[in-house]
Amino acid sequence: MNIFNNKNLILALLISAFFSNLVFANNPNSLVTTIPDSGKIEGFVIASCGMCNFDYKRSKGCSLTIKIEDTIYPVKGTNSEKYGCDHSGEGLCSTIRIAYVSGELKDNKVYYDYFNLIESPISK
Repeated sequence: MNIFNNKNLILALLISAFFSNLVFANNPNSLVTTIPDSGKIEGFVIASCGMCNFDYKRSKGCSLTIKIEDTIYPVKGTNSEKYGCDHSGEGLCSTIRIAYVSGELKDNKVYYDYFNLIESPISK
């Protein structure tokens, strides 16, 4: 009888894990670690100047980029200067920051609907 109960318990745990993975897989309150097939991105990302901090060679100068997995994507429609002096202590050429992004990946570029750098506790 114990074997039957253990099998039910294991089955229940597997089903719970499967459904919790579905619920939390696209949670916009988590760090984006993969690009979904749809290309839609929503959540927290690592952001910085691609050239200065991510060794991104596809632009000729400083540019706003995000890093997902090991890939660097330029952000289109905005630039790093919008978020303060690039080379200041908290500028995107000097630091790697976290940003909340909602947008879409097309042709290896991020076209954002919403992009907001999380304020550094140092700058307060």
